[in-house]
Amino acid sequence: MKTWDKVLEDANEFISFLEKGDFFNSSFKYKNDYYVITDASLGIDYTTNDSFDDFDEWETVTDTPDVFPKDFIWNDRIKYKLSKNNYFEFENKEFNGVKEKWIYGEACILTELMRRDIGIILQCYANDYFPEIWGRILEVYLNNGFPCGWNGHWPDGRLVVFSNE
Repeated sequence: MKTWDKVLEDANEFISFLEKGDFFNSSFKYKNDYYVITDASLGIDYTTNDSFDDFDEWETVTDTPDVFPKDFIWNDRIKYKLSKNNYFEFENKEFNGVKEKWIYGEACILTELMRRDIGIILQCYANDYFPEIWGRILEVYLNNGFPCGWNGHWPDGRLVVFSNE
């Protein structure tokens, strides 16, 4: 298993993105076939709706048993280091008005999901393995979008990306 320093080195581009912290300061720049939305309330529906009628629940798509191989190691050291450095203080950075659009109940669901995604992305770096869906999620973040759901029923459909317009 990699050391924390090696994970940070390998994840340098992603860490720089988190530390820069000027999130969603322009529209999403995409290369792949994504379902891009600009309505935060629609994004919240994709993120929280678990009816499975029109599309699969977001966490089910990203965490299905076949996403990560059996030998994938979930390293507690990664969780500890992220907690210790408060996830690179990403929540204290500039979100260009997006956090206020993503309030669900009393919480900002965007930052809750970003925290989860940061942890999983760093676990992928630690394992030198990115399942296809997580490689795309990383690509979305690095291109100024927020991955927030799946349009369709897995594996058919497309990744839903919120773009701040």
